[in-house]
Amino acid sequence: MKRLSIHMKSVRTRTTLLLVLGMIAMSTCAQAQQGADDPLTAFIKRGMDLWRVPGAAVAVVDADTVQYQRGFGTATDPDVLSAGAAATPVDEHTLFAIASTTKAMVATGILMLIDDGLLTLDDRVVDYIPELHFRDPLLTAQTTVRDLLTHRTGLPSTDFWTFFQQMPMDEQIIRLQSVSAVAGLRARHIYQNTMYELAGLLIERVSGQTWDALLRERLWRPIGMTETFAARGRIPDTLTHVAPHFVIDDDIRLADWDLPAETADAAGSVWSSIHDMSLWVRFLLAGGVTADGTRLVSEAQLTRMFTPQSLIARRDFYPTTELTEPQWLSYGLGWFQQDFRGHKVDFHTGSLSGLIALVGIDRDRNRGVVILANRDHAEFRHALLWQVMDERAANEKPDWNGMVHDLYQRRDAEREVEWEETLSKRQANTRPGLKLDAYASRYHSPLNGTVTVARNGRELELRTARITLNMSHWHHETWLIEYKPWELREFATFHIGPDGAVSGLEAMGDHFRRVTESTGETH
Repeated sequence: MKRLSIHMKSVRTRTTLLLVLGMIAMSTCAQAQQGADDPLTAFIKRGMDLWRVPGAAVAVVDADTVQYQRGFGTATDPDVLSAGAAATPVDEHTLFAIASTTKAMVATGILMLIDDGLLTLDDRVVDYIPELHFRDPLLTAQTTVRDLLTHRTGLPSTDFWTFFQQMPMDEQIIRLQSVSAVAGLRARHIYQNTMYELAGLLIERVSGQTWDALLRERLWRPIGMTETFAARGRIPDTLTHVAPHFVIDDDIRLADWDLPAETADAAGSVWSSIHDMSLWVRFLLAGGVTADGTRLVSEAQLTRMFTPQSLIARRDFYPTTELTEPQWLSYGLGWFQQDFRGHKVDFHTGSLSGLIALVGIDRDRNRGVVILANRDHAEFRHALLWQVMDERAANEKPDWNGMVHDLYQRRDAEREVEWEETLSKRQANTRPGLKLDAYASRYHSPLNGTVTVARNGRELELRTARITLNMSHWHHETWLIEYKPWELREFATFHIGPDGAVSGLEAMGDHFRRVTESTGETH
């Protein structure tokens, strides 16, 4: 009977989507004779051209049907391949990083454990992870499972640990004792990947299985997601996965990998195909029921996933609110949420170096869209989301591709204006106070661990556990840190002690003390 009610809702609510896609299909028949693309395909291709995307995969689904599913371009841009190498076309089985859209899967795993009676959303995290201690004892005592899943602990981003230092979870837990909150518990939405890593550990403590083992056994396999893996290194050689790309100095370049191949990170390490992601979104639209009618999570818990848990200020949301003009913004359990033309839309992006994803759902209208691509921060994903969610007739829709591209171009231009202002304040004709070799040393922080400053010709470089960043002299004891693939520009300032030697380094929002034989390293 439950399954029947889902089908009846599907019949009622997918009418608009069928009309939209029906118009696409009718136009396709006429255009096919002329070799023209249908409107949605043409829209995707234009977006890829605007953002210089080598490869992408897109799906539009409802609870019962895959309405559109297609790959575009190549897994690796032909321009970066060695001479004579052939580019592999993207198809529905090509694997992409789904990045932070992993979070909704992790939240589903926790909801399954709630169905099992093993925990509740309002249980204290410290009761399951007793070694967890925040800097504020009250935060330790009061943080709940719900707080982990909704980014409302008040802690700032600690992404430096994962993307620069590759810290394992046990070390991150130790260093959480050094993190100062920047907002009160449940007072503000502050995106926090480490909290989702803790949610993954929580699954293991409660179920006895790692988060990815639980998802593989209880979610992916029953849904039929055989092309979904917790980490890049677990993808079999028989399957094709994309390579990550940046645009640097107007050239397409291959990117370094964000995470080690074998790292399974509950905040965003999953890889999947558009085929499998279509199954995932159909499962969500069907209320937690697989295509063969098997219920994996209760309807009540799945509804809770999409129920707004906390409001978000516009400054903490996506810039596209300038275009979509929502009345409210919120976060569910692994989903950003907003109203759009009278309907609630749940969606989440995913971004790793050189790779992007977006999953969007309108449950009321039984509509879902997935976008996967292999070019860093290709924001045509937002254009495609709103193109699919916008039910107006084609001649009444705004140019979502053009508007989104212009929006981000303006933001880039504004950043360049700010940079020009910074350049104007630089003090000319200054030199470092010491010889370059005097700055070369290890520097340690209880918060962010150890980094190394080394001489590189006439400049310096900052070495973290994962990447090396260029340091060029700015003025006096201040240096500019740059990492072009991430468009990173930060300033670092060396501190000179009363003995005339370097005593410390201010960088990445932290103070690092110089490591000497007498100071050593301490946590």
